[in-house]
Amino acid sequence: MKTPLIVSILLMSVIAVAQEAKYCDLEWCNLPKNHEAHFDPYYNGHLCENFDAKQTDFSKEYLKLQTERLSKIATDITKEIADYKFNTSALFNTGDFQQNGILGLDYKRIRIHISETKQTNGELEFIILGKSNVSSNICDFEGTIKVLNVYEITENYDFPGQATLFAAYEIFEDSTQNHVGVFKGTLECSIVIDHTTKEIMLDESFAMADGYYNRSYVGIWKSYNSTVVKKCIWGDYRLPFTFDFDRGDGEMMVNQKYIENGWTTFANGSEYDFSKDKLRLKNQWWK
Repeated sequence: MKTPLIVSILLMSVIAVAQEAKYCDLEWCNLPKNHEAHFDPYYNGHLCENFDAKQTDFSKEYLKLQTERLSKIATDITKEIADYKFNTSALFNTGDFQQNGILGLDYKRIRIHISETKQTNGELEFIILGKSNVSSNICDFEGTIKVLNVYEITENYDFPGQATLFAAYEIFEDSTQNHVGVFKGTLECSIVIDHTTKEIMLDESFAMADGYYNRSYVGIWKSYNSTVVKKCIWGDYRLPFTFDFDRGDGEMMVNQKYIENGWTTFANGSEYDFSKDKLRLKNQWWK
């Protein structure tokens, strides 16, 4: 995770929480209903033209929209990279940081830390270990990430090897702990492929760009002990299909009406220390 980007996010958050605005209102949005902006999962302010903000699971829509977009400029090379080496510690593990996400239609904050990843021998499948944190309720989890497709960008592109990985994930929290369940959905991850060494690594080359997102997990959380199913989306930086939750332009900025759902320290930047040119998360809760 790139320190300069985190600093940028914190500065944007400290400056202000995005103001209330009309989203997908005819008086506000003059774009036609079939405009591409209304079908981009990350153009949250336009999504409710064509999607229901109360829908719980967007994993299928996300996969369809993102793969259709890439199929126009990229080639599916999934079979070609079957024997390549994945740098799993960088691709999926979160190191000294955490990923932020939303849980439920009230956009309660969930924090995810992935500590270990192992590739299944001979398969494009990975076992991950980590922890989830919702309102200081910390749960251990173990799950699988199964690669569905890898698209390498080829059309009008000056950066050889840049590609996107799509996978299905299923993650099980420890059933002996409190308020636990299973996460399930679609993962998108930006990668870079070295065809000479046959290595696949995390791609953060656009980490300073406006609207940056990566390692996006889009799906649901289902309780073990009830029929409760909640929308659950997490990742690095911008989050898709969050509608009026994100009022930001270049950076994610939390709508004031959701701040009290666990986002206060994210919005004011107080959960980080910055000294000796290094950013540090104060509460490394997974340790």
